[in-house]
Amino acid sequence: MNYGLGLSEKKKARERRNKFFKFLFYICLLGGAGAYGYFEGQSEADRRVANYQDQLDILAQENTNLNEKIRAAMDKQSAALTEARAWRDRFEKEIPTGPTLEILDLVRARMEDGVDATRLLNVISLVQNKSRCDENPETKRFIVNTPIYQSPDNSISLGNGTVTVTGDGEPTLNEEGKPEAWYDPTKAVTITFTQLGGRSEKLEGLLPIQKSLVFGTNEYRFNIVKGRQSFASITVTRCDFP
Repeated sequence: MNYGLGLSEKKKARERRNKFFKFLFYICLLGGAGAYGYFEGQSEADRRVANYQDQLDILAQENTNLNEKIRAAMDKQSAALTEARAWRDRFEKEIPTGPTLEILDLVRARMEDGVDATRLLNVISLVQNKSRCDENPETKRFIVNTPIYQSPDNSISLGNGTVTVTGDGEPTLNEEGKPEAWYDPTKAVTITFTQLGGRSEKLEGLLPIQKSLVFGTNEYRFNIVKGRQSFASITVTRCDFP
């Protein structure tokens, strides 16, 4: 009977060892699985980190390339702006404006009318800032005609017969609002300049009126102002031209 009990104890002890070893095996198995999972996860993380790093390197390189392209574009823009400013300055310097442009347009128009370029050059070369004019201007008066009164002697000759001047105006109204024979100097008048040869030119406006006419090497400067009743006074000054 003691023998049977010994076998039973040994069997139980063997079973306990087997259970312990199974437990230890499972622990090792679980530990191995955990270690595998850890190292595999670490490896996967390392691969992802390496992949992200590669992507970061690619993005950094692309950013560098983009910055270089931006700098190149900015350099081109700066060069283009500099060139544009240079062309603008050249345009403003070489293309005439203001009075210079008006003079060039007038010269071009005169040449299109058939005026010889050499003559224009000679005239321009003779022009001076200071005018050489006669010291004693000629002053006369003439009647300004109106629809009420037409004087046959309302013309005068000036500049040694070079120009004939006539005038027309609006009649003065009396207190009753009826027109009188003489012109109203506060209203516009029409002055006609007839040059020797028949060419005429009219000016309309309020007095005083100024006009300049050129005949050959002479320039006649006219100034017309209000005179005594029915009359206008005209002064002409002869100057060398040009």
